[in-house]
Amino acid sequence: MAWIIFLAPADLGETVLASGAVAYALRDGADELTIVGRPEAATLLRGAPAAKIRSPTESPLAFAASVRLQPVRPDLLIDAQSGVAGRIIPAKQRIRLRPAEVVQHLTEAWGEAAGAERALAPKLWLDEAARAAARAAAPNAAPLLVLAPGGASANKRWPAEGFAAVARRLVGGPLSNADVILLGVGARDAETTRALASSLDADGVAARDLGEGLDLLAAAALMERATLCIGNDNVLAHIAAAMNAPTLTLFGPTDERVRAPFGSRARTLRSRPLEEIAARVPLDGANAMGDIGIDAVETAALELLHAGGLR
Repeated sequence: MAWIIFLAPADLGETVLASGAVAYALRDGADELTIVGRPEAATLLRGAPAAKIRSPTESPLAFAASVRLQPVRPDLLIDAQSGVAGRIIPAKQRIRLRPAEVVQHLTEAWGEAAGAERALAPKLWLDEAARAAARAAAPNAAPLLVLAPGGASANKRWPAEGFAAVARRLVGGPLSNADVILLGVGARDAETTRALASSLDADGVAARDLGEGLDLLAAAALMERATLCIGNDNVLAHIAAAMNAPTLTLFGPTDERVRAPFGSRARTLRSRPLEEIAARVPLDGANAMGDIGIDAVETAALELLHAGGLR
């Protein structure tokens, strides 16, 4: 048995993509898995075997300094931060990403770093608290259309009116009996989900705004039941794909070849090649998402639904 430390990245989507490396490290068991990072990252992985959450107020550097004073060295460090803390923790073994020589998805990069022979698919462990919160949020057996319109920055967000238009079309067609649920990441996305709920309500489409109502692991439990999830390049789309929900992720200024949500029923959509967006100086973030058409999103969503057997 072993003591494993996971230094979670600041980006929550990348935390999901790195979770496969954590699962791979846990394949033989562990006495303790210590998760160090943002509080939301700790929430995401709190159900992992032997998980121990460090205080959110403790910086990675302070944690690393405390580890150096302990008589027992960690057996394995999974360093997804690539900072000073990872360099000074006296672990017996380290897994960290190497500088990429070619474009590759992060799950492939983590597989190589861990010595696996394959890409390491994300893994989230649900606990009963997450399942109970998801049941309370969506108690009915109706299909679930989940929208995740938020994002860490404005240039990664498709306009809320686009999400509203697609939702109206879907509930007016193949998802006529679906519950529409809006998810966000706490206060960061609250204004976006409120605006979307208001737009849908004005058109007679009932939608539940759970933007600040569920933690990320409860969102994962909800995604396990989702009929379809449509979102921007954000942690919720990564969670949906990891839970094997049909997931359509809209991309703009970030590279889906590296960080697309990973799952057998995950698809991505963009309006213009990334090279064209990146070639503009400054980066054409303002239009990177706005150019995605409502018709294109609806078509891609219908293809995902049809692939799952819904006609």
